[in-house]
Formats: sequence, structure tokens, C-alpha cells
Amino acid sequence: MDRRPALVSLASSLALVTTLVTACSGGSGGSGGTATSTSSTSPVSSATSTSSAGGTSAGSTTTPSTPAPAVALPKGHQWLTVPSLRTRLAIPTTWKVLDVGTLRDQKGTPAYAKAAADLGYTEAELTSFLSSGAFAVAVGPTSGETAPNLLIRAVGGGAFEDGDQLTSGSRGETGTLDAQSKPQTAVGPGVRGDYHVNVDGTVLHGSQLAVTSQGQQDVVAVGAADAATVRRIMDVVVATYSPAP
Repeated sequence: MDRRPALVSLASSLALVTTLVTACSGGSGGSGGTATSTSSTSPVSSATSTSSAGGTSAGSTTTPSTPAPAVALPKGHQWLTVPSLRTRLAIPTTWKVLDVGTLRDQKGTPAYAKAAADLGYTEAELTSFLSSGAFAVAVGPTSGETAPNLLIRAVGGGAFEDGDQLTSGSRGETGTLDAQSKPQTAVGPGVRGDYHVNVDGTVLHGSQLAVTSQGQQDVVAVGAADAATVRRIMDVVVATYSPAP
């Protein structure tokens, strides 16, 4: 039985949805993400961007501007920075960030084959995934078929309006929505959909967050073999997705 992690299906399905809604792509994904292993003892912050500009006018009182609260790095996490989107989010320190650009350059080499095997993919599946326009990829401490994973890309604004539009199918299959919400992030308003999908008799879990920013939607997709891992990772993503300094 061929059991692949949810990330490949998330990537291909996102590409399909983007085509169906005829949205403009946010970019080719030429710049990968970078991780900064700086841990903090601060709890997860749910800060949002609420800055307001102060000003003066004749006969009025000056109101000082209120800076946006800083988003704290949760204990046991590292920053994953996405230069192409000028954003960042927190992932566990045990996770590894893959250099998307390097992977693309290694296509056809033994290193590429090893990277695919470590992720539990065939080389063709990895190639399809990298062609989806991914800006950044991160994988959990385990490798192979059940590795938890995270993908970041962007699509045209307005592609996703409700959580039930974020139930990516696997190989064309439609997932079942488990929960949806519209959280506010420090970058902008978001739409989140948590779901599960049956792949060759195996139930896999996923969650996607689409954040509206600068006329597009930044999409973060998380996949894992169990719902608890997906919820835990995505909860941190929602709390920490913020503009990169």
C-alpha cells in the first residue's frame, strides 16, 4: 500500500484550486525559507497588527501612535522566515527547513533522490511538489511516509473565503472538513480549514490557513498522520504568522 504524507496532496491540490478559480499566482517560489534557531521562554502570542497613526490638527490634542505588539517566539520553536513573502512563522526546533531552491537545482542527482526518499516521496512526486510554487518547506523529526510537514505558497487574493474551500483532496480526492475558523493574524485576516482524507485506506490529516495580504493570499498547509499534531502545529502558525523584521 502506497502511503504518502499529506503534503504532496496539499501541494497538488492547491495548484488545482488555483487553476479552477483562475487566480493569479503570488510568485514562482524562487526564494526558499530560512530558519533561525532562537528559542524563547515566552508563551505563544496571539498578537494582531493593530497599529494606528497619530497626528495633529488645529485645536486638537496629539494622540500618540500605538505600535503593533511584537509576536513572541514560543518556547521550543524557531523562526521560519519566508523572504519572498516578507513574513515568518514559528516551527518546532526539531523540524528541518528544506532549501527549495537547492532542491530544484539538485534535480536528477543522487542528493535529490535521497531527499525524495527521506520525505517518503518518489522523485516524480517531489518534482511535482516543487513545481507547485512552494516558497518554503519544513518537515518534522521523522522521515518517510508519515513525516509531518509544512508548505508555504501564495495564490491570488480571494481564492479562499471559507474553511470548506481548504479541504484539499489527495490525488483528486475531496477531504472531509472537521473544523473551520477565520482567525486574525499579525499579517492580516485568515481563513482556516482542518480536515481529513482517506488515502489508499489510510486516514491522513491536514490543515490549511489562507492569510490575506497585499492583494494575495499566503497559504500555509500542514499535514500529518494524526489530527493532534496538525492542530498543534497550525495553532502555533496562526499565533506567530507575522511580518519579518
